[in-house]
Amino acid sequence: MTPKQQKFCDEYIKTGNATQSAINAGYSKKTAKSIGAENLTKPDLKKYIDSKLKDISNNAIATAEETLGILTKIVRGEHTEQVITAEGDVIDKHPDTNQIIRASSEILKRYPLVQDININGNLSVSNPFENLTEEELRILASRDEE
Repeated sequence: MTPKQQKFCDEYIKTGNATQSAINAGYSKKTAKSIGAENLTKPDLKKYIDSKLKDISNNAIATAEETLGILTKIVRGEHTEQVITAEGDVIDKHPDTNQIIRASSEILKRYPLVQDININGNLSVSNPFENLTEEELRILASRDEE
């Protein structure tokens, strides 16, 4: 990877715009659009960009476990937030009932209490007409019509 390509990649990570990133990296404005698009198809550049974006997301975006941990702390009343009172004092406020209910609801979406029940077995149905001939069935059917 050339220094100009690395600059393009770093700019692309910041802006998400290939054309502008090419210009910022020093490519000409006339060719920036095509160079930007071409650079995004080069395997080594793509790998570098993907790796950096993954590092950023790992550090910047909360994991599912972290999020569930926060929700659990809210439900248990362990999570507090600082608020300013009318008098100007800063106090730690515990979650209110609505916040606890919302956090509980979010947890239950992921861990529902309702479980599927699997019932297996054999069911036998007795048919009182199974041994009758077609003629006997017609006679029975005609009696019902009368």
